[in-house]
Amino acid sequence: MRRSYTNMLQFFYDTFREEKYVGIFQARRPTLFVIDLDIVKNIFIKDFACFSDRISVSTDTQREPLLRNLANMSGSEWKAMRHIVTPTFSSAKMKAMFPLVADCANSLKIALSQEALDDVDVPKLMSRFTTDVIGSCAFGVDPGSLKNPDSPFLAMSQRMFKTDRTTVLKRYCRTFFPKLFKFLNLRTYSWEVETFFTNIISQVLEERRKTGVQRNDFIQLMLNMQNTETEFYMSDELITSNSFIFMLAGLETSATTLSFCLYELAKDPDLQNKVRQEIIDCTERYGGLNYDAVCAMRLVVQTAMETLRLHPPTPLTTRLCTAPCTLSSELNVKVKDAVLIPLHCIQKDPRYFSDPEKFDPDRFKEDSNPPAFMAFGEGPRSCPGARFAQLIVSAGLAAVLSGYQVQPCARTTPTIHYDPRSVMLKNKGGIWLSFKPL
Repeated sequence: MRRSYTNMLQFFYDTFREEKYVGIFQARRPTLFVIDLDIVKNIFIKDFACFSDRISVSTDTQREPLLRNLANMSGSEWKAMRHIVTPTFSSAKMKAMFPLVADCANSLKIALSQEALDDVDVPKLMSRFTTDVIGSCAFGVDPGSLKNPDSPFLAMSQRMFKTDRTTVLKRYCRTFFPKLFKFLNLRTYSWEVETFFTNIISQVLEERRKTGVQRNDFIQLMLNMQNTETEFYMSDELITSNSFIFMLAGLETSATTLSFCLYELAKDPDLQNKVRQEIIDCTERYGGLNYDAVCAMRLVVQTAMETLRLHPPTPLTTRLCTAPCTLSSELNVKVKDAVLIPLHCIQKDPRYFSDPEKFDPDRFKEDSNPPAFMAFGEGPRSCPGARFAQLIVSAGLAAVLSGYQVQPCARTTPTIHYDPRSVMLKNKGGIWLSFKPL
C-alpha cells in the first residue's frame, strides 16, 4: 500500500512513541527522528547555537540566484538577513500593509459574486486569492488572478508547486544527489519561471527609483533597507530572491490553510455561524475589514490555529547540527548530523491535545500558543511571516463567510486523505464545497 510522506512519518512516530528519538534513513541520509517534546524545544531554542541551520541541499546560487534567500541561507549570512527581514513583519508594518490585503479580500468577494458556486474547487479559488495578496504585497504588482483565472502571474506561480513525476524526481535528485543534479544541468525552477519573476521585480525597482513613488509593501521595505543598511548590502538580487521566497513560503501554505479551514467549517455549521457572527460584529465595530477589525477576531484566529494544528501545510521541519552537542544528557550529536522534527505527529499526539482528531478551536481559547503547537516552527528559525500569514487567512475567511454559507457538496470527500505525491499536506480528492449566498 502506498503511503503519503506524512503517513510514513506517523508510522515511525506511533511505532516508537515511547522513545525519545529514533534513527531513520531518508534515502542515503541517516537522520535523527526526534519524538520527545522537550528535546524538540531544546533543539529549537536552548541549543539553537548547535542547530542553527536547516537541512539544505547544495545550492549553486550562481546558477540559480533565486535560491539565495532567507530560507536557504546559513551561518552569519542567515543571521544578517534575518536581522533585516524580521522588522518588516512588525505590527506597525503589518498595519500599514493590510489595506493591500483588504483590497484582495474585496476582489475575492467580487469574484464570488460572478462565479458558479455549487461545486467550488476551494484550493484553486484560494490560490487565486493568495496569489493576488502575495503579488501585491511582495512584488508590488496586481496579478489579477481573481479577475482572470488565466492570469500569467497565476500560471507561473502554479508552475512552482507542480507535483508531477518529473518535478518530484528532479527535486529528489537535487536533495540526495546534488552532484548529479548539477552535472545534468537540472534546475529547481524552470528558466521561464525565474525570468518571469526576476523581470517583474526589476521593472518595479526601476519604476520606483525613477518616479520616487513609495508603497506599503515588502519590496518597498527591502528597497528602504538597501538605502539605509550598512552592515549587510541588500542588493537587487537579494531583494528579488527574498521576494521570491516570500511567495514560495506564503502563497500555497496560506491557500492550503484556508481550504482546510473552510472544509472543517462546512462540516460544523454551528461553529461556522459563530465565526461569521464574530466577523460581522468586528467589521461593524471598526468600520469595515481593516487591521483593527481582524486583530479583534479572536475566534477566527483560534479557528485558523486549530486548522494549522490538525492540517499543518508543512508537516515537518529539519535542523542540521552546526556544533557538537549532547541531547538529553545521553545522545552525542556530531556536526552535519541531520535532525527531523515531525510537527504534524506532535500536534496530533493525545499526550498534548486531547481527542486530537477533533476540530476544536477552543483549544486555543486560554493559550494562543500551547507548547506542542509548532506550525510556524519555534526559536530564531521560526517563520518570520507568521503574523502576516494569519492576517491573510483571517481576511480570506472574512471575505467568504460574511456573504456565504459554506456547505459540503456532492464532490466533498467525507474524510481527509493526504495526497501521497505531495510533501505539503493536501487532500487527495481535493476540497470541493458549495457556497450559498446569505
